[in-house]
Amino acid sequence: MNLLQVLSLVLLVVILILAVWRHVNIGLLGFSATAVLVMASAKIADSSATGMVLSSKEVLHHFPGAIVTLLIGVSLLFSHLEKSGGLSWFTNKIYAKMGHYTHVVPWIGYFIGFAISTAGAFSTASITLLVPVIAALGRKHPRLFFICEMAAIIGANTGALSPINPTGQVILKAAKDAQVEYNPWLVWLLGTVISILFVIALQIVFHEKRVVDTDNTDKPVKGFLLLKPIKQEICDTHQLQPFYAICSTIGVLIFLLLVVFAKANVGLTALTLAVVLMLFFPKNSKDFVKKIPWNAVVVISGLLVLINTMIQIDTMKAVEHGLLSLTSSKIALLFMLAYLTTFLSNVESSTLGVISMMIPMVFTIFGESPQISLIIMACAAPAMLSVVNPIHIAGTLVVSVTDEKQQETMFKRLLIIAFSTVPILPGLAMIVPALMM
Repeated sequence: MNLLQVLSLVLLVVILILAVWRHVNIGLLGFSATAVLVMASAKIADSSATGMVLSSKEVLHHFPGAIVTLLIGVSLLFSHLEKSGGLSWFTNKIYAKMGHYTHVVPWIGYFIGFAISTAGAFSTASITLLVPVIAALGRKHPRLFFICEMAAIIGANTGALSPINPTGQVILKAAKDAQVEYNPWLVWLLGTVISILFVIALQIVFHEKRVVDTDNTDKPVKGFLLLKPIKQEICDTHQLQPFYAICSTIGVLIFLLLVVFAKANVGLTALTLAVVLMLFFPKNSKDFVKKIPWNAVVVISGLLVLINTMIQIDTMKAVEHGLLSLTSSKIALLFMLAYLTTFLSNVESSTLGVISMMIPMVFTIFGESPQISLIIMACAAPAMLSVVNPIHIAGTLVVSVTDEKQQETMFKRLLIIAFSTVPILPGLAMIVPALMM
């Protein structure tokens, strides 16, 4: 590993620490870290015979225009549904039907997202559809807001292991290239079991009876960050406007159909439909630019520029080769791959990209193992759960729909949960295949 690659890893760790400690937008820190890499690359290249020189023009090519468009478009489209009062009306009906069975509510979003992704929709599209809707549901029951969002996101990302989903297709292609056969639906099923157990565990930890509301107490109540309530704005001033609500609903349905069945671009489709509604309802669309989660846009943009720059200088490949050269033990390599995949999924916002990078290595090392389906599941499933990290689109969206005063707490909570999966979930998932080797 060269000096520039070591520096990029150090900078990544530093900005994660500073974001939590000094409360600075991690996207801004990402841009700053990238600038340091650009300047350092010139110095390092001058002082050694080898080394890559980065330019500002090169690293800015990594700016995630498609993802920024996605965040803006989806936010604006669902703002119409919310402003029309249709979303409030819908949530009231849902909760009226659910009655007191609040323990069932989180699973609604889980299975909707899971079904859409299993049917072939890219998980990012499923998540961007569900997060705003689940946020509206959470306003009625603030103590359920967090677990509802987590369940929906986990369900949508787990469904991506389906062999008809782009992520499942990547795994199938890697297997075909390595001339390895495995049962893709078994991987999907085993991943589903792990995600269901994970949601159940989260539901136990964040059960509404365990969340202590401290708003009405004179003295602060001791408690962990994980168990402090994160509330949405309960006050809803939007009155139902039937025609506007119907048009907004039709717009969302058209968006869903085009994204799921016509494979249309998520961001551009949402943005186009949102603008069409603005043209028809100009009085209701005033100040809609404020609805765009600019904080989330900065977070995603800065981090992806940094991460993609690290990929450009082969930092991730250097880490992989270094770990794989440490031992010839198949079981040790198995655990290394599982932990590395989960870790990279935490720090790299594209889970699909991480899977594309790591799974071919799995087939190369373990392609002849009769437990290959279990091994794939144990490597991929924990990585799919890492999407709750606030540096991912899903986590960023959850932060963006959280009340502004609570966004810092939400960011920390998501970060704690995401990184707690690194030391725990891969090891648990690997127990069975390791014993059978």
